[in-house]
Amino acid sequence: MAVNETAEVSVGGEQMAIHTSRPDGADKSPAIIVIQEIFGVNNNIKSIAERFANEGYFAAAPEMFHRSGSGIDIPFSEMEKAFAERGKLSGDNIEDDVQATIDYLKNNPNVDASNIGIVGFCFGGMVSYLGSTNTDISAAAVYYGGGILPRPDAAEGTPRLLDATADAVQAPIIGFWGDQDGGIPVSNVEEIEKTLKAKGKSIENHVYEGAGHGFFCEDRGSYNEAAANDSWPKT
Repeated sequence: MAVNETAEVSVGGEQMAIHTSRPDGADKSPAIIVIQEIFGVNNNIKSIAERFANEGYFAAAPEMFHRSGSGIDIPFSEMEKAFAERGKLSGDNIEDDVQATIDYLKNNPNVDASNIGIVGFCFGGMVSYLGSTNTDISAAAVYYGGGILPRPDAAEGTPRLLDATADAVQAPIIGFWGDQDGGIPVSNVEEIEKTLKAKGKSIENHVYEGAGHGFFCEDRGSYNEAAANDSWPKT
C-alpha cells in the first residue's frame, strides 16, 4: 500500500507543494518525479504517482503552477485557461521547480538519491525532456512532450527548444507518442530522435498507431487503452 503525503519547499521565496507517494515500510526507494499536464496536479497525476509507489518508487509530483496559487486543478475543457497558466512559466521557473524537487528528494531519508528519474505528460513531457539535461537525473520518460519542437501551426521563427538543449542531454530518454497527435506530428518525433542520436545521446521512441495527444490519461476523451497499457511497463 502506498503512503500519500504533501510536502512544501521554497522556490524563489515562494512555497511549492510536492505531492508524494511512497511504498509503505520501505527504507530507501528509487525516486521518480512526476510532472503534470497543463491542467495542474489533478487526481490523474496523483494516481500516477501512487501507481509508481505501488511499483516500489518514491514518487513526487510538484505543483508547477504554484506561483498562481496552490492546488490548481483546471478542467480538461478549459484549454484556454490551461495554456494561459502554462504561459506564465519561464524556462528559469521550470528549471528552479525541478531542481527544488530534486533537492527535496536528495534530502529525504526514504529516497535512494543516486537513482532519481523523471516522467512527464504533455507540458510535463517537455519538462521531463529538459530534466534529462540535469546531472542528478538518471533517466527521463517523455509522454507526448509538446514544445520540444514547434507545432505545425507555429509562427515562423518560433524558437526550437531541441536545438538549444540537445547538446546538454545526459540521461537516457524514452518517449511515447501518438501518430494522431495534431500538435506533435510523427516528423517531429523522428527529428527529435535523429538529432539526439547524431549527438550520441540515448533515446528510444515508441509511436502508437491511432493514438492522439493525452492517450495515457484515463479521464480524457483521447485516452487510448492499448497505448497506455503498452507504454506503462516500458516506463
